[in-house]
Amino acid sequence: MKYIKATTIIILILLSSAVYINAQDSNFKNLPKAFQIGEYEEGYGNLIKLYPKSLLNISNDSIELAYINWMYLLYDMEQHSKKINFDLKGLKIWLNVFWNKNGNIDYITYYPKPNSRNMEFDELTAFFIDFINHYKKRSSGKDNYAHFGSARFPSFAEKYIPKEQK
Repeated sequence: MKYIKATTIIILILLSSAVYINAQDSNFKNLPKAFQIGEYEEGYGNLIKLYPKSLLNISNDSIELAYINWMYLLYDMEQHSKKINFDLKGLKIWLNVFWNKNGNIDYITYYPKPNSRNMEFDELTAFFIDFINHYKKRSSGKDNYAHFGSARFPSFAEKYIPKEQK
């Protein structure tokens, strides 16, 4: 009888864990690849937990290298915007970029700064989704990682990154 009760308790624990995991997964099923901060608060909160490392961590804790890696990202965004003829000039935003451990971008969240040019942010969201889909990774880590930073366009990133690696 005690064996049956213990087995039942273990099964209930496993089932509740599975329900919790499925509930967490459902928080990401409807989460778009790019969105404005504040649109998907619960999913955004979960993203932060799933990307525990920072760009600084995967840049060997070197501020200079992390900055160069950030400049590479902004450079790649500008190059992509030119390729598809999407105007980023005058845009000033806070960006949160979430990379998986393979170095691919999973999500980009953003929020326009008060002194940014006015634009259709649905179009910016679509641009970021397209950018994620065409992004060529430059680095990877042992864990998922994220960076919360500022961006303005033009970024003049080409001044900060080595010419041979553009």
